[in-house]
Amino acid sequence: MSVKWEYNVLQCQETRRRINQQTQLDTPRRTAVVFTCSRAFTFCTYVSVSSFLARSPRLAQESDIFVFIWNGNEKLRRIFSALSPQVRVLDFDMPYPVPARESIACFTPASYARFECFRLLDQYERVLFLDSDVLVRNELADLFGQIEHGIAFTLDPVMTTVSRNFFSVPACVNPQAPGYNAGVFALTRALPRPSGGYAAVTDWLYEKMAQWADEVFLPDQAVINVAVEHFGWQVTVLPRDYNRPASASHRELKRAFVVHSTGPRKFWCYYYFRDWYNWYARWIEQGGEPVSVRKDSPRYLNFCQKFGLQHKVFFQLMPDFFAHPTKALRFAIKAWLKPEF
Repeated sequence: MSVKWEYNVLQCQETRRRINQQTQLDTPRRTAVVFTCSRAFTFCTYVSVSSFLARSPRLAQESDIFVFIWNGNEKLRRIFSALSPQVRVLDFDMPYPVPARESIACFTPASYARFECFRLLDQYERVLFLDSDVLVRNELADLFGQIEHGIAFTLDPVMTTVSRNFFSVPACVNPQAPGYNAGVFALTRALPRPSGGYAAVTDWLYEKMAQWADEVFLPDQAVINVAVEHFGWQVTVLPRDYNRPASASHRELKRAFVVHSTGPRKFWCYYYFRDWYNWYARWIEQGGEPVSVRKDSPRYLNFCQKFGLQHKVFFQLMPDFFAHPTKALRFAIKAWLKPEF
């Protein structure tokens, strides 16, 4: 989703102050769990947060849950805050004057709020980041016990090396370094602390993204990957079950801790997952806006409009049956039988 944005230094300084103020809690819990989204993707972030609260209750109980929303409003804050007293909704905007090059601005500023996870490590013993298009299926409380040196990712099955996150790899970057998926990652204070505190890492990430604005392909993931070698971090490579693609087999999905609908095949336009469907329906019941980021054919849109079906959860999530008839039939059968996925 391409957006137009540009920020001057004074605007960013004020934003930085406001974000710091909103994340400074008088009595923080042990763990911070972070979600980020733009207003257009609040519908799926609601599902991600709901699944975390329901399927990982032990970790949720000891966590402050931050939802950074770009271009949000009071209604969204109310809907998310109603999920749990531990959910805190923050208005996010860019706290660093990153130039709005095409590769940067094709994502909303919300994509870069994941950099704030490192800054939060100055206040929290542990930080977990979960992307907006994930479904938590199992308890995550034991995840942190696997992390020896303070940082953990899964390997990216597509962007297998750092070079794949760039159009043109900067001379100072090792193109063959491992590519990690930045959709799910975890931090602890075993991570070496820079002299300026962990906040210095967040500042470095924004700075490098601005410096490489003309060269990055996946900006947020690119700079986080480069940071691994720059800071000399020893990454714990998590089992794929902590970031399992939604396209995986049923056997793999059943044991997954986190299912991630990476790429264009999303929960809301391609797959049937019972939990995802039900929590999305709950979002609609709470007054949330229907999914607006699908790319349906004019025939499907006209059909739904003609018969008033655009207000029905089933037709909001069903694959476009004019473009994908077999997938739509499979979805319809599953929605009737209600299997897990």
